[in-house]
Amino acid sequence: VLYMPFITIDLLRKRAEHNEGCLSTLKELTLHQQDLERIEVVGDMCRELEILYLQNNMINKIENLYHLKYLWYLNLAINNITVIENLEGLESLKKLDLTLNFIADLSSISNLSANHNLRTLHLTGNPCAGLEAYRYYVMDVLPQLEELDSSDITKSERIRAKQEALPVRAAIEAKRLEVEAEERRRLEQKDQPKPPRKVNEKGEALYGHSPDERWAAYRDMQEQIKANEPPKSQMDALMHPPPFVPLTAEEEIAKYGSVRQKNQAQLPYTWEETDDAICLVVSVPKHISTSLVEVDVEPTYIRVVVKGKVLQLRLPSEISPDGAQVARGRVDGKMRITMPICRTSN
Repeated sequence: VLYMPFITIDLLRKRAEHNEGCLSTLKELTLHQQDLERIEVVGDMCRELEILYLQNNMINKIENLYHLKYLWYLNLAINNITVIENLEGLESLKKLDLTLNFIADLSSISNLSANHNLRTLHLTGNPCAGLEAYRYYVMDVLPQLEELDSSDITKSERIRAKQEALPVRAAIEAKRLEVEAEERRRLEQKDQPKPPRKVNEKGEALYGHSPDERWAAYRDMQEQIKANEPPKSQMDALMHPPPFVPLTAEEEIAKYGSVRQKNQAQLPYTWEETDDAICLVVSVPKHISTSLVEVDVEPTYIRVVVKGKVLQLRLPSEISPDGAQVARGRVDGKMRITMPICRTSN
């Protein structure tokens, strides 16, 4: 079974290191050559995104981007996309790159009519780009375009597009029906045994030009890479031990009887205590986004994680976690965690 990578919040944070790992204010994101199959998470977590690179993956559908109101450049070149869709909500979209995909049905470009700011479109290397009068048809359907396939659209082309586009509409409709029929045949034959793959004179497998064939080439390549990996010897295990995984707080309690005190980021902190509550004040650098800070309050200890580094402290008194309150100073960035002391009723 081939397990595909997928977009996670951790992956996004790694790609957002230039923005202190903060996703809510991220403007540019690069996710090319990640072997991704689906677009997910990005639209919900990075709503201020302006530039998104997703080229050279295995994505077969444009989806889950409707929240990106500020996105003006989207690169989806070299993927498995067959239909242009689900981009209506990208009201700032100015440049779209769909080079070297599998878009055969040219009628789906009408889905870009709502993108009034779209000025540049790349469709080179798609089956639809080989249709007669393709360029004139695109210009007629999308009059807002200024550049198509790295070539400026001239005034004379716009005039001619009105004349040339109309006769080709019937051919494009026929192509749409052909694409639908081919998709039905593909689904019907999906579970049928595949004939042996053809090879060249060197014995290398030959692949066709379709999303399924690209998938087959990808799977074969991954299997070959795995087969060529040398077996790990005992020396390899000694030279490359598995990464150290620290104990969780629960594991520390089970092993030592209580949590271990730690301050991995060396953050300054102070305690404030009244008759009814304990307050921990942590000096979190004010430039670090609150989204990068996690607080876990338990009856006998508190755990504050800042950009992956742990501050873990035993509490001087048992507290009630449900009543804990967390606040952060807007000026100094300090984190104040106020915890009510648990009183035993007489």
